[in-house]
Amino acid sequence: MVKPGKIDVLIIGSGPAGVATSLTLSARGIKHLLVEAQKEPQRKPGEALPPNAKPLFRQLGIDHLMEHPAHLPYYGNQSTWKDAALQTEDFIRDVHGHGFLLDRLLFEEQLHELVQAPFYKGYSLRSVSSHEKGVEAVVESSHDTLHLKAPYIVDATGRKASVCRHLGITPTVLDEWFGLWFYVDGKAPKQIFVESTDKGWWYAAPFGQEQITMMFFTRKESIPAKAAIPGFLHQQFRAATQLSKTFSIPDLNTAEVQIRPSGTACLDQPYGSNWLAVGDAAYAYDPISSFGITSALAGGYYAGHALADTLQGNSDALEVYRYVMENGFIGYLNKLSNL
Repeated sequence: MVKPGKIDVLIIGSGPAGVATSLTLSARGIKHLLVEAQKEPQRKPGEALPPNAKPLFRQLGIDHLMEHPAHLPYYGNQSTWKDAALQTEDFIRDVHGHGFLLDRLLFEEQLHELVQAPFYKGYSLRSVSSHEKGVEAVVESSHDTLHLKAPYIVDATGRKASVCRHLGITPTVLDEWFGLWFYVDGKAPKQIFVESTDKGWWYAAPFGQEQITMMFFTRKESIPAKAAIPGFLHQQFRAATQLSKTFSIPDLNTAEVQIRPSGTACLDQPYGSNWLAVGDAAYAYDPISSFGITSALAGGYYAGHALADTLQGNSDALEVYRYVMENGFIGYLNKLSNL
């Protein structure tokens, strides 16, 4: 691979936030590159795209990606909390029409195809050091080590916030929810289903035409030993009286269930003198909010413009980025407190 030349921004991580940052920087003519630890995108949960995300997709120039038939129309939500009556929220009157249930793996593959900057896949971050003129990051693959320098570095590594941690900056964890995630075969209406139990809450959504994404969210202290997880999930599924009328789950083995951190976390400040965090690295949302992908893309869009403006001499641009993203996060916290 050709070694990188002089660049203005290093982006570490190529999920939606990292790619949105890259697309925006490319549109602004800012030289940058992306580094990604994985050689190829990985299948992961997080498929709900609400209708109000459509203007952002148009702004980023990625709305055409939704034309792929693997991304299903999403017509609303059904939910019940604490044995309350089943509530239905449909998008029939929404000014933006329906949302989408993404094929998340395909979506990230599509995003990667749009990247115009040098893209280093299969390179893990080994160190980050800050100095007066910028940052130096050391990244390593199975066959190569690169020393990358730039005035700014973007942390788009998700909840790991790897760049920030290398710089000694740790997110504040506001709650310790985890998602127990698996897939089952079957068909489901093109909606999201949510139901609470005494230990947490269930999320179910169609994945493609023949599978269903199932996730149970619970606090860290409620997760049993690994061998007991299948039994725990069956117990909590039986307690979800509405959900169990619509879906069924087979016998599970521990290898089929993945556990992912899913709580709320944030940085006290999402930027510094030569770094900026986007997506879950800056503000991590509870999945119930459906803010995750939309916030990641919006964060990348605003971050790209903030960095471009800063490089062009606007000393207030990063603080504007903070204001926009922090206010969105405060709105989310207010919504969460009312559940």
